[in-house]
Amino acid sequence: MAGLTPDLWAIGHSTQATAAVLQQDGTILADRPDSPSLVALRDWLTAWEDAGRPAPETYTPALARGADGRHLRLTR
Repeated sequence: MAGLTPDLWAIGHSTQATAAVLQQDGTILADRPDSPSLVALRDWLTAWEDAGRPAPETYTPALARGADGRHLRLTR
C-alpha cells in the first residue's frame, strides 16, 4: 500500500525500476504507459473481476520471503 495523498491510499505493484498503483478513487497511476508493473496490476484486476470481485475480507494475507525480497500473498 502507498499513501500518495492524505487520506487516499493505493495498492499496487512495483519493481526496482517500475511502479503502478490503483487509488481508492479508482485512478490508476503508472510510471509509464508500457510499465511492466502496470501490466501486472491489470492482470490482478482481471483475475479479481473473473473471481466475481470478492470483498477484501474474503482473503487471508501472508508475507512470503522470495529470492528477490518479500511478497504479499493473498489466498481464499
